[in-house]
Amino acid sequence: MTMPPKIPPTKVPASDKKKVVVQYFDAIGNRYDLADTLMSFGLHFFWRRAVLKHLAPAKRSRILDLCGGAGEFARRIAGTGTPGMTVVCDLSRSMLAAGKRRTGRKTPDNPIQWVRSDAEQLGFAEHSFDGVVVGYGIRNLSDLPRGLHEIHRVLAPGGKLVIMEFSIPHSRWLRVLYHWYSFGVMPGFGRLITGEQAPFVYLAESIRTFPPPAKVREMLTSAGFARVSFQPLSNGLVTVYSAIKNGTPLSHPPLRGAGTP
Repeated sequence: MTMPPKIPPTKVPASDKKKVVVQYFDAIGNRYDLADTLMSFGLHFFWRRAVLKHLAPAKRSRILDLCGGAGEFARRIAGTGTPGMTVVCDLSRSMLAAGKRRTGRKTPDNPIQWVRSDAEQLGFAEHSFDGVVVGYGIRNLSDLPRGLHEIHRVLAPGGKLVIMEFSIPHSRWLRVLYHWYSFGVMPGFGRLITGEQAPFVYLAESIRTFPPPAKVREMLTSAGFARVSFQPLSNGLVTVYSAIKNGTPLSHPPLRGAGTP
């Protein structure tokens, strides 16, 4: 295999991570979903279906699509026709705006709310949501333990958290191919699609440095979650984490949103 020129990893200091990550996603917000589809070779459709099977929202559920970007999970949930409400929460104005444009009036019976808020300091009351889903966003937090505690706080007793995050493949040959693709091919491919390269260099580096699934499971347990488990998909390219918040489910949890769309 011929290795393309290696692009130096984008080092983002912890103190600047939040601002830098928002800048990256604001820059590619309009074409991020297209890039996601093309660069995953369509596998992300399979991965998202697996996540929603884990979440299995019931009727009248209040679901938080956290770090939701353009609201791909929210649209899928609303599109099932199951009565309820979904809130997309993200710090990137560009991603939220792109999601609102794509959604339009497609889900009048299952409204989607769009809220700009920090995942590490959510502007919602305790016990606000019956379920929380996070797709590719946990690794972007500058303080992961704090973010997990915030999710636990806003989740209602008996509520479920499902996280989908990239991870390092299990097999050695796939790891070699993965690192070749993510550092040598993906940044240039991303630039062709979005006009930006740096966000995709950061993407590859953030996956490489993210804690392994067993460590993330420990962190979820430390944050107060119960029945924590994880499932690798596609030989570990993606890992789906599932957990619940102990307690008796609430029939109608209060919901108060903060932040600006």
